[in-house]
Amino acid sequence: MQSDRPPRSYLMTTSERFRRHLRTNGSRAVLGGVSTSAVVAGFLDATNRQWPLLGYVGLAVAVGAALLAWLGAPGLRLRVGAAVPAARPGPDRPRQLELVATGRSGPLRQIAAARCDDPVYGAGFRVLLEPSRPLLVIPSHHRDVAFDHELLLPLFVERGQRSRVEVDLVKLGLPIPPYTFARELPGGVHDSDHTLAVKDLMFLPELAAALGATDSPVMWPEHCVDPLLLSRRDLVVVGGPDTNFWHAALYEPIAREFARPASSVPLALGMRGPGELPTYGSRLLTAELADSGTVFPHSRRERVELDERLYPTHAMILACRNPFAAAAGRSHWCVFIAGTRSLGTSAGVLALTVMLRRMRADPEANFFSEVPTHSPRVRARISAALIRVVEVEQASLRRDGKVQPRQRRRMAPEGLDPHYSDSYVPTEVDLLAYGSGDSPQWTTLGRLGGDPP
Repeated sequence: MQSDRPPRSYLMTTSERFRRHLRTNGSRAVLGGVSTSAVVAGFLDATNRQWPLLGYVGLAVAVGAALLAWLGAPGLRLRVGAAVPAARPGPDRPRQLELVATGRSGPLRQIAAARCDDPVYGAGFRVLLEPSRPLLVIPSHHRDVAFDHELLLPLFVERGQRSRVEVDLVKLGLPIPPYTFARELPGGVHDSDHTLAVKDLMFLPELAAALGATDSPVMWPEHCVDPLLLSRRDLVVVGGPDTNFWHAALYEPIAREFARPASSVPLALGMRGPGELPTYGSRLLTAELADSGTVFPHSRRERVELDERLYPTHAMILACRNPFAAAAGRSHWCVFIAGTRSLGTSAGVLALTVMLRRMRADPEANFFSEVPTHSPRVRARISAALIRVVEVEQASLRRDGKVQPRQRRRMAPEGLDPHYSDSYVPTEVDLLAYGSGDSPQWTTLGRLGGDPP
């Protein structure tokens, strides 16, 4: 642990909160002021009375300012944490990765001013090396919970159905506006109940060591934590939203921060389906990465939808500000690790472990991805990574009446593996890397050494 560094600050400063409030409500305030002035002018005209032009302008300004204050007073604390002590600008804020101009005169300053203020998301994965108190949140099995009615939030969905979930954290002392989402369990021949994928846990001890974890226990089942505990720690949420409730419950307020006001830098990765009611499942991993079409020929422009039937070995790693901690005035990060299947999830844990070890060994090393921004001439580097499994180790098994020895197999980049075995363990993973070139490339991130025993 590096204890000689200054305290972290991931909270918005007073100026940042005010600028966000203006971007969110400024147009409504201006429209309200102008409309009020127009209505007053109409009534005065009906009575053959008139004001000087400056009078109408002054009325519009006064009403607009009043509306801006009114819109902020009842809800600003919930939306942007105005009641939270302001963060101190300076060395305690993580250094942000620079925007990349793809043209001669990219509007870098405009993009920077309109991006969502998430200092974790904009700093690359090196931000995780700060002094931290990581807590690894793993899925639980429904059979471990006998009294569902005692849970603060509905962690488990109805069998085989899409479940509507309403989250109200204000009652628990976290000033986050209530939100609603849906969880959708996968169909097929497997148990449609909420289940734990044991393979997700394989590399968690190595990850805890790479993060420098000292608290015990560092690994907590999802039904053993609560929002207040999550607000006090740095979090690694393992597993998709169909198996780990906290994936969706933490991701949803982050996605809303990026959506209103609209951030010039989008949220890169997720398992959140669009719609009036955001839906979370595990069949689809969404990615909005720069030049993704050069890597995924089936994608449309910058947005990629990785279906488990075509990309069963892929996974996402996304680092953002912990929304529960920010609402409580604390500075902690939150990392989501999820694959389209458990093989990808375990590979994501392995990949993050390798990245952390490399960054600790090299003070200049950092890992990031690039995303398109509101300007076609500007890209942003952010704390996200797309991972795929390229090699697995298979246990000895009996197939077609014959015993197959333990062996390693190379995985195809797309499609289902004809030799698939439930005993597959990832031994080599690739990272979609962004370097000095214009197009991303798959590069080998880590490989478990030696031949299979």
